[in-house]
Amino acid sequence: MGRMESIRGKDCDRFDPERWIDETNGGFRGENPYKFPVFHAGPRMCLGKEMAYIQIVAAVLERFVVEVPGKKDRPEYLLSMTLRIKGGLFVKVHERS
Repeated sequence: MGRMESIRGKDCDRFDPERWIDETNGGFRGENPYKFPVFHAGPRMCLGKEMAYIQIVAAVLERFVVEVPGKKDRPEYLLSMTLRIKGGLFVKVHERS
């Protein structure tokens, strides 16, 4: 179903991450979870869905080098439910050669 033209459109066989970017605000535009039932939807949502997304991100990121330019000091952390860095962490990303 992930490559059916009737569901995904004419470019269903092409890797195009921009298809999930909202043109109005540049944020993530998720699809209806019932449209692609691999992870199911509703009360019986797949427990491994988030882990699968993390694996996809890790597979893509290993193709790139991520540098923290000019930062020699240890970043200041903000304590919350998740550990965040005060002011964000600006990085340089370039493809591995």
